[in-house]
Amino acid sequence: MVGIDLIEVERIKQSLNKTGFIEKILLPGEIEYVNQFKVNMEAHVAGFFCAKEAVMKALQDCKKISFLEIEVKHQTNGAPYIVLTGEAKRVFEKQKLTSLEISISQTDNYATAICLIKA
Repeated sequence: MVGIDLIEVERIKQSLNKTGFIEKILLPGEIEYVNQFKVNMEAHVAGFFCAKEAVMKALQDCKKISFLEIEVKHQTNGAPYIVLTGEAKRVFEKQKLTSLEISISQTDNYATAICLIKA
């Protein structure tokens, strides 16, 4: 199964001005990670947003899954990976899925992510 998402960074930049927005989509460790980027931090937030949307689409069950049940982490080489909890993890296990891969990319203007899930 495949999920993909694309967003304009400007949309995320505007949303970051809303109280509580970032806490609705990112976990504390993810917030700490994106705050490392003083220049264009919103592009990294947009990348995480796209990654979570792509995972939801690949799982084919967006309505029950929260952004906070999908965590974006990074390997020592910088490659992103996903940790699922809660309903997202239950959906993954219920469908007897075996692997989840994610790729994230961003520019100053756009962010995108693609998720590949295998049974």
